[in-house]
Amino acid sequence: MKHYLNIAIAFMLACIMASCSEEVRTTKKDRSAGGTAEIMVVVQNDDQWNGRIGDSLRHFFMDYQYGLPQPEARNDLKHIKAAGFSDLFKKQKCILEVEINPSLEKAVAETAEDLWAAPQRYIKISAPNMTSWVELFDKQKEVYQDWFDQVERERILSVFRPTKDESIEAALAKKFGFKLIVPQGFYIAKNEPDFMWLRKELERSSADIVIYQTAYRDTLQFEAPSLVAMRNMMEGQYIPGPSEGSYMGTEIEIVPPLVTTASKFPAGYAKEMRGMWKVENNFMGGPFVSYTFADDRTGQLVTVEGFYYEPNQKKRNALLQLEAIAYSLKFVEE
Repeated sequence: MKHYLNIAIAFMLACIMASCSEEVRTTKKDRSAGGTAEIMVVVQNDDQWNGRIGDSLRHFFMDYQYGLPQPEARNDLKHIKAAGFSDLFKKQKCILEVEINPSLEKAVAETAEDLWAAPQRYIKISAPNMTSWVELFDKQKEVYQDWFDQVERERILSVFRPTKDESIEAALAKKFGFKLIVPQGFYIAKNEPDFMWLRKELERSSADIVIYQTAYRDTLQFEAPSLVAMRNMMEGQYIPGPSEGSYMGTEIEIVPPLVTTASKFPAGYAKEMRGMWKVENNFMGGPFVSYTFADDRTGQLVTVEGFYYEPNQKKRNALLQLEAIAYSLKFVEE
């Protein structure tokens, strides 16, 4: 009798677990779709896409990404009519929907995260006419770009997480007190006091991550001249060029470094610097993006930078991947 009771209990537990598993499967969001930096625009008709609304979207979202050697749009835009906005297209990771409704009193915007897939950001702007639609978009467009950027970084990291290099993660944690999601294929090219250089070299390209720190003194260190000087000192010392007497430097004349406040950087307040790196006494160069923050735990000013090299090829997507790695920063709990 006890034997049959055990079987019955085991059967009921199995049913409960199966039921829970089924609930998890049915409530889990599908993986979102879409190309890198791609935004799906949903319009009601061709006039919206070909007219003032479409022009405003293209002018902002497809503006050139600063700091790239060849002109590349910051985003790629695709559009579809609302009548064809089926479940298939609702899986896109970045969606902006346009609605003109004359019965509305004023323009309004609504947004949702992971509505039909994950990661995903859905934005709908409704207005009584095109003029008020464009006015609201112009007021909030920088916020929309930040939201779409966050989704893009999370999508990239969702690919990198399963293949992260545990040994590099441990080395970063020991040296700097924080981790980065660095996918396999990178290796530690140089490990000096207060400096680490990670590389991923292919036949025609090179992706690089540099982390360095120095004592934090005052807020002037966040200004562009100080950030450039620190970059030139640290990377010029530890990153040699391919020929004798060549070393890493920063282009300051043709493409001056652009410094802005980073949006929602995981370390807190941080400055983003975009520009072009160059090899002094040589002809190599390419884009870089860096994030500098003060680590309150250590009193150090820390920079995490990604730079890329691939002659005569587009570089936006590769630099986005390095940016996502920088945004994966997570402090080690003491």
